[in-house]
Amino acid sequence: MHLLKKTAVLVLLLPACLLAASGSQEAASQDGIAIRNSGISQTLARLNTLYQYLRVNALNDIEDEVLEENLTRALVASLDDPYAQFIGPDDVQETDESISGTYVGIGVYVSKMDPLFIDWDDSTTYMLQVTSPFPGGPAERAGLKARDLISHIDGQSIAQMDANEASALLRGREGVPMTLTVHRGDSVFFVSVTPEEVTAPNVLHSMVDGTPYGYISIADFSESTYSLVSEALTDLSSQGMEALVLDLRNNGGGTVNSAQLVANFFLDDGDTVMFTSFKDGSPRRGYETVASDQTRKYRMPIVVIVNAGSASASEILSAALQENGKAVVIGQQTFGKGVMQEMLPWQDGYIRYTSSHYQTPEGNDIDGEGITPDIVVQEPGMSDDQVEEYYDFVYENGDLLSSWIEEHPGYSTGNVEAFADRYSSEVSFDPLYLKVLIRNEYFYSMDMDERPVMDPVYDIYLRTAIEYLDSL
Repeated sequence: MHLLKKTAVLVLLLPACLLAASGSQEAASQDGIAIRNSGISQTLARLNTLYQYLRVNALNDIEDEVLEENLTRALVASLDDPYAQFIGPDDVQETDESISGTYVGIGVYVSKMDPLFIDWDDSTTYMLQVTSPFPGGPAERAGLKARDLISHIDGQSIAQMDANEASALLRGREGVPMTLTVHRGDSVFFVSVTPEEVTAPNVLHSMVDGTPYGYISIADFSESTYSLVSEALTDLSSQGMEALVLDLRNNGGGTVNSAQLVANFFLDDGDTVMFTSFKDGSPRRGYETVASDQTRKYRMPIVVIVNAGSASASEILSAALQENGKAVVIGQQTFGKGVMQEMLPWQDGYIRYTSSHYQTPEGNDIDGEGITPDIVVQEPGMSDDQVEEYYDFVYENGDLLSSWIEEHPGYSTGNVEAFADRYSSEVSFDPLYLKVLIRNEYFYSMDMDERPVMDPVYDIYLRTAIEYLDSL
């Protein structure tokens, strides 16, 4: 059963006669990829000449496997694609672990450009950029946010590392604290974080206490997300849900098809989900993805919560609901990733590369721009000095939070307010940050199945969503 329909909007396939007239001839194939003669043939011939010469005359032997891997990395790097990456055989296990969702690390999605493209005037080209922290993971508990830049890990610069090397170093060792040098705006500060076994939570749901509003949080989009959201919607409906809050904060994306299927729960038959386009001259044709009537529909007020960590597939879902008039988007400007990647099996590893571009139902290109919420949530402001002060407070009082919880066991608003009252006179930033800090520590000191799914008291985004629904 097909839950989505795709309508072609641009045909890029050339007639067979034109292909035959081009003079290109298929020479061989590798993993199903046709290899054709082109200008690269001369380069490869020259490299072969050099290879034969060095093989005979160089004192050290050439390791063919190392040579092939380095050539593959160079080819991928030549794409000038910040999302492109060769995942070699040594890194396959890590990739498979990330797909399964459970591994040892600090729980954060990051990106890094290839060292070949370092521009020392642009810090995003040589630092790790945080795309989004996992909800409940060590990184989020330590206060890392989307768009933070990491320059050093335990004092070691990661500027010359590729994405794999930097990510592996960032994962660290279970139970061994590491210190990150974090850049946020003009502020530079240290964050201490301890790697642990983390499971990227996918879908959480609950009714909002005292209201007829359902709440679903989607951390990322995997192949199982559609069925999990389906189960959540069924459960919430059985509890009398009359409106829905869909939380996509810090959702860095994932499987695009999964986001499209989730959108189908709320869109009318024929509503546009997105447009997809490919490189000019590509044999692949662009298409429009539209919703179908082959799944149950939920007709109720919907609020989608987003922030700067909402990227890619989560932006596809948000824009589809917003521009089709099915939801109000609340929060902050999203990340702005309007391109999609594919994974190509290659030599016992993978090649990840950007394969297509997408536009929203109204034809908007959000790459580098993001989605603008209908209702913008303003967090209490912090100056650069206050940002440093906040992290100094956290860094210099490592045992303070756990000690407070031991002395004041049990999460309650009273204990949270007491903590803020006790320490607010020692800091200049808004006391809300102290409340959220100790709230997080209470939540994450609980077993996973005991943690509240949401916080309608101190979460100003969720409070804003509830206030909006109350006003209808």
